[in-house]
Amino acid sequence: MADIEIPSPQGRKDETQVGIIIAVIAVLMALVGSLGNNAADDMIVGEVKSSNGFAWYQAKRQREYINDLELRRLAIELADNPSPTRRAALESFVTDLKSKNQEYRTENDAIREGAQREAAAAELSGKRNDAFGTAEILLQVAVVFCSLTLLTNRRMFLHGGILVALAGILLAGRAYRLQPTTPSPQTQSAPSTR
Repeated sequence: MADIEIPSPQGRKDETQVGIIIAVIAVLMALVGSLGNNAADDMIVGEVKSSNGFAWYQAKRQREYINDLELRRLAIELADNPSPTRRAALESFVTDLKSKNQEYRTENDAIREGAQREAAAAELSGKRNDAFGTAEILLQVAVVFCSLTLLTNRRMFLHGGILVALAGILLAGRAYRLQPTTPSPQTQSAPSTR
């Protein structure tokens, strides 16, 4: 009977505490993973919206450029001394084109600013995604360390796991609180039209 080992109640209590700590870390890991997935989705949506905005901006800029070319052609035609009826029609067309170009410029400012906001939001979501990913890895390492406590009965693994888990939680909290940075005018460049 000397070969039979009876588990002590104290050992079970320690194992229960470690098991609860592992479960809590696992729940936090799942939450951080979900936040990371949401940040990745937000990044993709922001990139698509930004790309669409800059494409729309480019299209408007190209229309404005084509109108400018037409205005130059009409100026040459008006210089040829056309008949009064033709001159009135050409001048009306010039007025319409200038009005449309002014409309394009006004719309383009808003479109470009919206595309830049979406690009900044996508960049922020990318940073959040990276930080949440790193935090999730830290929490996974913490679970492994805490599990080693159950296998080896050495509390140092539990303490190490808790420290790594705290680092992961702090990193996730920092990622959650990230705020967008306001880009300087030099970094706010829109695609060129040519």
